[in-house]
Amino acid sequence: TLCRLEHVPTWEDDEIAPAEQPLGRTFFQRAVRDLQAVQAAAAAPQPPPQLAAQQHQSPPHMPHQHQYSDFELGMVASMYDQY
Repeated sequence: TLCRLEHVPTWEDDEIAPAEQPLGRTFFQRAVRDLQAVQAAAAAPQPPPQLAAQQHQSPPHMPHQHQYSDFELGMVASMYDQY
């Protein structure tokens, strides 16, 4: 069988034997590294937030454009699919 060719340890009933080294330690160490990376990223200084008035302000030379709602965009998309 493939297990015999690959020298995989088996029992008499062909079930694969448990691993000699538990996998838990490997996964635990990876989880700790991921946690430390997230904590380091969270500890990094965040850029100051922009004021709400500055975020959506159009340049003075451009006219203000209408913002379509999700409903209006959905209606246009469904009409486009029909034709």
